[in-house]
Amino acid sequence: MKRKYAVLILVLMLKTAISNAEVPPTWQNIKVNVKANQAVETAQKLTEQSDGFQRLAITISNKGKEDLTIEKIVVSIPLNEKVTDNLDMLYGGSCMGQTPLLRQPVGIQTKKSSSKIYEMVRLSESQYVFAGAISWRIFLPNFIVKEGAFEVWSNGEGKQLKPGQTIEYEQIVLKRSNNWLDLLNQFGSAIAVENKISKLKPADFKGWATWDYYGRVFTPKDIYGNMNQLNTLAPDANMVQIDGGWWTERGDYKSLRLDLLPGGLKEIVARITSEGKTPGLHFDGFRGDANSNIYKAHPEYFLHDQDGKLIVEVNSKSERVMKYIYFDYSHPGAREHIADCIRNMKNNWGIRYFKIDFMRYGLEDGVKDRNKNVKSIKAYDPTITSVERFRLGMKTMREAMGNDAYFLGCSAVFGPCIGFVDGMRTGGDINPYYEAFPERCLANLGNYYLSGKVFNGDADYLVFREAIDEDGTVSQEDVKHGHSMTMNEAQMWADFNKLYGTARLESDNLMTLRPERKALIKEVFTFPAMDKTVPLDFWKHATNKTDGFELIIARKDKDIYLGVFNWSDKPKDYALQAFGKDNPITLAGRHSQILKYDGKETFEQLCKNLQSN
Repeated sequence: MKRKYAVLILVLMLKTAISNAEVPPTWQNIKVNVKANQAVETAQKLTEQSDGFQRLAITISNKGKEDLTIEKIVVSIPLNEKVTDNLDMLYGGSCMGQTPLLRQPVGIQTKKSSSKIYEMVRLSESQYVFAGAISWRIFLPNFIVKEGAFEVWSNGEGKQLKPGQTIEYEQIVLKRSNNWLDLLNQFGSAIAVENKISKLKPADFKGWATWDYYGRVFTPKDIYGNMNQLNTLAPDANMVQIDGGWWTERGDYKSLRLDLLPGGLKEIVARITSEGKTPGLHFDGFRGDANSNIYKAHPEYFLHDQDGKLIVEVNSKSERVMKYIYFDYSHPGAREHIADCIRNMKNNWGIRYFKIDFMRYGLEDGVKDRNKNVKSIKAYDPTITSVERFRLGMKTMREAMGNDAYFLGCSAVFGPCIGFVDGMRTGGDINPYYEAFPERCLANLGNYYLSGKVFNGDADYLVFREAIDEDGTVSQEDVKHGHSMTMNEAQMWADFNKLYGTARLESDNLMTLRPERKALIKEVFTFPAMDKTVPLDFWKHATNKTDGFELIIARKDKDIYLGVFNWSDKPKDYALQAFGKDNPITLAGRHSQILKYDGKETFEQLCKNLQSN
C-alpha cells in the first residue's frame, strides 16, 4: 500500500514538473532582433502554462557601459505548418472604432493587416494556430504574418536602458487548437490572470445621456426635460450621463461654461442623485487646448515635437476651432493636475461614473496619426515610452477617482487600459442611421472574449430617432441629424443592445421622440443584461468594417437567447435545428429576431452545435 502511494506521489510530482518546465521545441527557431544604438543582449524562454498556452518571455539587456536606446523590436515565430496564401486569418480588434476585427486571406496584406492584441490562422475547419499578447506595459506589440511566420514588432520609441539594466518585452502566448471558441475564451481568461483581474464591478446601467442628440451644446432645461420623460418611461432607470461640452477649454476641467450651465454642475448632479441615479461625467483625459489656462500656466505639461515646438492639432468644428494639445503624463505636474480635476469632480461635484475619452491620444501613434509633421516626440521623461507615460496617467486617474467609482474607457487602444478600467467602449460611436448598426455589431462583438473577463463591454448609446423626431436643439454635426431610420432598422439596434453590453443609455431627445420609438427604449431596458455573448458565425464575417455578425447567442443565468440579424437588403433563411427549430426561419432584409431557448442543452453545448467554422 505504501509503495502504491509512493508511486502516485511520484507521478503527481512528475506531472507538476512537466507543467512548469520549459516545453519541447514545438515552436522552433524563434528569433528576436532589437535595433538600437549599440549591441543588445536578448534571451527567450518558452514555458507551458496550465491553460495550455505556451508563454514566450523575452528579456532585453544592456550589457554595455553606455545608455542604450531602443529603436525597434521584431520577434519572428516560424510556423511548422504550411501557411498558404488562400488560408483565412483573423486580426483581433484592438482599438475602439479604428481597428475592428478583420478577416483576410493570408496572401492579401493591406495597411490594416495588423493587430495589437492577437492573430489567428485557420489551417482547416478544426485546426487553428494562434499568437497573442497578454501584457502592454512598455511597448505596443503589433501582430502580422510574414514569410510563413508570426511576426510581432514594436516601435522602441527611444526606450532607454541604463548599463546593466534588463527589461521584459511584452508577454506573448502561443497555441494550436481545434476550437477557435475555446481558444479565445481561454485567451481572455489568460489576459485577466496576467493583469490580476479577478472580479469586475457590476454595471447594469439604464438611463439617458446628452451626447448623441445635443452634442456639445445643452442646458439644464434640456437635461431636466429628458429626466422627466425618463422617469415616466422607465421609473427604475439608474443613471444620467453628462457628456462633453461642459468645460470652458479642454484641459481646464475645474471651470464650467456658465453661459450654458449657469448653476454649474453641482445643481444638476444634486437633482440626479436625489432621484437615486448615478451621475456620470465625460471628459478628454489625454488632450488639452492651446487656449486653456493650464497650458498658459504650464506649457511643460504638454508634449512637444522634435524641434521643441508644442504639438498642436487644429480641428474646425461647427461651433468653434479646436487647438488640441496632448498631456505629457511623464511630468508629475501634469499628473497632479488631472488628479486634482478628478478629485474635484468626485468630492465637490458628486460624480461617481467617469467616462474618459480620446484615450488613444495618450499613445505615440495616436499623436503622430493626427500630426503628420511630427517625426518624434519630446517628453519630460525621454527615457520611457508612450505606453509607460499612458499607464502613469491611467494609474493617476484610477487612484484619484477611487475604487468605488466606475471608470469607463473610451476611444482607446485596449491593451494598456486593461487593469485600470471597469468598462470599455468596444465599438465606434453610434450614429442615428442604419448603416452604422452592422459596423458597430462587428466592432463590439469582435471583442466578445474580453467582455465580462477583463472589462465590461459597452456598445454605446441607444439611438432610435429620425429627422421627424428632431427639433432645433439637435446637434448640427452631419452624422447626428436629418437622417431616416425605419422601425425595423431601429428594432435591429434595440435587439443588438439586448444581447451585448451592460450599460444601456438612451441618447435621443425624449421630449420629441415619438411613442413607438420610446417603446423600443423600454423594451431594451426591461430585457436583462447578458452574462455572456458569443458571435457564432465568427469566421463568416469581418471581411470589412460593415460586415456584421448574423448569429449571436447570449446567456443570462440559465436563460439562453439567440439573435438572428439579417443586415442585407434581401430575405434570408436561417437553419436553426441545433437551437430546437425544426424549420428554417426567414427574415426580410434589415430585420432581426430574438429567440429564447427552451431545450435542455447547456450554453456551451449550443455554442458548439451552432458555431460556424
